[in-house]
Amino acid sequence: MDICGYVAWFGLFSVLGWVYECTYCAIKNRRWDNRGFLFGPVCPIYGFGVVAVVAVAQALPRGGGDVAWWQVFLGGAAGSAILEYGTSYVLERFFHARWWDYSNIPLNLNGRVCLPFALGFGAVGTLLYYFACPAIAAATPSLPLVAWELLALITVSLMSADLALTLSTLTDLTKRIERGRDDFDAVMETAVDDIASGRRPLGDDLEEAARRGAEGMTLVERRALRSIRSFGSRAREESAARLRRATCELEDRRRDRRR
Repeated sequence: MDICGYVAWFGLFSVLGWVYECTYCAIKNRRWDNRGFLFGPVCPIYGFGVVAVVAVAQALPRGGGDVAWWQVFLGGAAGSAILEYGTSYVLERFFHARWWDYSNIPLNLNGRVCLPFALGFGAVGTLLYYFACPAIAAATPSLPLVAWELLALITVSLMSADLALTLSTLTDLTKRIERGRDDFDAVMETAVDDIASGRRPLGDDLEEAARRGAEGMTLVERRALRSIRSFGSRAREESAARLRRATCELEDRRRDRRR
């Protein structure tokens, strides 16, 4: 399989991974939860994982028939943990936010990965290795090279546009969170004088600042805020929580006006 085939399969399984994530979270939380780091309906981490399994399967001699199932299982579990931990670290390093958090699950490592999910991904990797990889290898020659090149071009174009939009949005969202934290610091500096003079409660100033921030948010920023599970510090978390509440109130008022 050439590079175009890998790119096209990466795009397909990124979409299927997004479908799985949204379905799993919707069943778990009993509400629709649009998951994923990017704005579009894709979870690239699944695409990378599946393509890695396919690449390994094709690189092994005779399709890897000499590899025991438990070796495939352990390799899949270890590989998924490394991929998931690395992705979580990079996202938090650049955006001070986490899109998933396993802190409440036993046997987790810094909340980024956990043994139960790693074993689950190992089982999925084993199924992919023995069933999906042969099917992919058989289906790939059925399309001409020009078709794979076109699919790869479409995948790269859409992913690149989505990535540019997401990075711009997250940068703006991070600035809003930081401004919310600065508002908190400014209010705290004058809190003693305000309380002594009998002004309104301290929290009102913070909530009003959050409402102003929510009114200036774009649809993409609101979607990104909902998809983030936690932020890198308590101050950012509190600022984001106020912004989430203000966003929900704003959306409720807009729905009421439309009715």
